[in-house]
Amino acid sequence: MSKIEKIPTAQFNPFYGCAILVIMVLTFGGIVTWMIYSGIEQDRQIASFTTENAPPLPALIVSDGEKATLKGKLTLFAESAARGDEAQLSLSSVEANALLLLAAEAGIGEDKDSMSYREMLRFTGFDPKSQFVNGNLRMPVNKLPWADGDKRYLVGSASFKPIVENGTFSLKIETITVPGKTVSEGFVNNMKNMDWLSLAKQKDTKIADTLKKVSACRIAEDGSALILDCAKTAPPSAKP
Repeated sequence: MSKIEKIPTAQFNPFYGCAILVIMVLTFGGIVTWMIYSGIEQDRQIASFTTENAPPLPALIVSDGEKATLKGKLTLFAESAARGDEAQLSLSSVEANALLLLAAEAGIGEDKDSMSYREMLRFTGFDPKSQFVNGNLRMPVNKLPWADGDKRYLVGSASFKPIVENGTFSLKIETITVPGKTVSEGFVNNMKNMDWLSLAKQKDTKIADTLKKVSACRIAEDGSALILDCAKTAPPSAKP
C-alpha cells in the first residue's frame, strides 16, 4: 500500500506560538500582580484599625478554690455527656474567663505557633437579647512576610455567637469594634469563619468529644450565664 504524504497547505508562522506564549505570560503575570495588590491593599486596610502599641489585658486572677470548683463542674458535665445522660453546664462570665486560665495551664494555646486565649480575650458579659457573648480583644494580626516592625494588634471589643453546628458547639465572632476606627467588612467576614474553640478541640480530644455532645446553647434570660445542654441519648441496642 502506498504511503500518503500530507502536505501543509497553510504557510507556517512562528509568531503564532510566540503570541500564545505572550498571552499566557501576561495572563499569569496579571493574576500574580492582582494577588500582590490585593494582599497589599488588605494589609493597608488592616493597618488602619490595628496598632503596634497594645498593653496586655488585665491579669486573670483565679483562686485555687475557684479553679477546683470549676474543674469539678466541667468534669461532671463531661462525664454525664459521655454516658449519654441529660446534662447542663451554666457558665458565668467570671467562670468563662477562668476557663481561659485553665486552658493556659493545660498548655492549650501556649506554644509558640498557637494563639494564646488568655493573652487575646476577656469576656465581659452576655446579651440575652442578641444571644451574643461579649468580650474585649487584644488580637495579634500578621503583617505581610516582608514587612518590618513590631507585631500589630487589634484592640477593641467583639460579640461572639455561640452556636451548635456541624455536630459540635462553636463560638464565632459576629461583630468587631475598634474605638475611633472602622474595621473593614472583609476582615470581619473572614473572622466569622473562625471557631474560637477549634484550638481547644484540636489539643484535647476529651474537650472535642464533650462539645460534640452539646445539643443546644443559649444565654440565660437575665444575662447571667451561657448555658450548654446535652440531650439524653439512647444507649446502643444490645446485640441478640
